[in-house]
Amino acid sequence: MVLYGYTIGDADINPSQGGEQFAVYRFPISSPNSTPQKVGEINAANIPNADLEGLGTNLATGRVSAINEARASGSTTAGSVSRVNNVDQPFAPASASPTPTPSDLRRFGFDSGADFGREFSAAGQPTSTTVLYNISGNNSGSNAGSSLYKITTANPGTISLVDGFGPATTAAQRQGTQATNPGKFADGLAIDNLNPGRTRALASDFSTADGDGAQLYKVDLLTGELSAPIALRTPSGQALNVNADSGLAFTNSGSQRLLAFLETGAVYEITGYQDELAASGLGLGSAGGANGARFATATLLGTVPLPSAASGAIDYEGFTIVNE
Repeated sequence: MVLYGYTIGDADINPSQGGEQFAVYRFPISSPNSTPQKVGEINAANIPNADLEGLGTNLATGRVSAINEARASGSTTAGSVSRVNNVDQPFAPASASPTPTPSDLRRFGFDSGADFGREFSAAGQPTSTTVLYNISGNNSGSNAGSSLYKITTANPGTISLVDGFGPATTAAQRQGTQATNPGKFADGLAIDNLNPGRTRALASDFSTADGDGAQLYKVDLLTGELSAPIALRTPSGQALNVNADSGLAFTNSGSQRLLAFLETGAVYEITGYQDELAASGLGLGSAGGANGARFATATLLGTVPLPSAASGAIDYEGFTIVNE
C-alpha cells in the first residue's frame, strides 16, 4: 500500500472542449518532489462556482470526493453546492447537488476545505454514519470568518449548517452572509478518523494577508466552533510566512501524520499539535509561550511540480490522502 496525495487544478486545461476541464493529479506522499500523475479531467460545465477546493477521502469506501467553493471570486451571491465523487484512481467522477436543509441555506465564504468523518449525536458521541464536512471561509474585510457544514453521503444527500454553540443561528448565518465563527478564517480541514471524537479535527489558515499569521484551529464537529488559534512556526521557531491557500489532511493510516498542501504545490508536515488535539474542550491545550500561547511546527517536505503552479496560472488548493 502506498500513500498518495490528491489535488485538483482551478483552471481550464482544454479550452477547445465545452465547459472547463479541471485536471486531477496524484503524487506519492513519500516523494512530493516527484512528477505527479494526471488521473483524469473533470468537466465543470454544470458545476457552479466550479473551483473544487475541498477534497476528502471517505473512510468507509476509500474514495475521494470534491466540493466546490461557495462563491465565485467577486460574487456576492452564494451558488448551489456540488459534490463530485470518485475523483481518485480509478477515475470515475459523478456529481450530486445536495439539498439545502433548511431550503434557504447558503454557504458562507469564498474558500473551501473538506474531509469525511463520523456524524456526532447530540450527546457528542460518534455514530456509525459517515458524512462529508465542509469548512467555508472568507479571509478579508470586516466579514472574515468561517462556517462549518455537513453533507450526507446519499445521492444527492442534504447539506446543513453545523452551528450548536453560542447564540441561536441567525438568518444571516443560515443564508451565508455572516460567518458562525467571525474573524476565524480557515480553508483546509482534516479529521482524525483513527481516534474519532467531536474535537478530533483541525482546520488550517496559511494566509498571512489577513493579518493574523499562519495557524491551525481545533474544530468541534458537533457544534461547528473553532478554537483559539494554534500558531504555525518554522523548525527554527520563526513565524511561518507563506501567505497561500491551503488544504489539510491526516494520513489516517499506520503512523498518523498531519500534512498541509499549499496552492503552489508545497507540502508541509505539521508536528507539535498532538497535545492540542488530545486536550478536552476548545480553549484547553499545552502552553507554548507567553500568555499561554499555542504553537505547532510546519516543516517543508518538498514541492510537487504541478503544471503552471509555480507561475500561479493554476492554483491547487484541495488536498486529501489515500492509501492505495
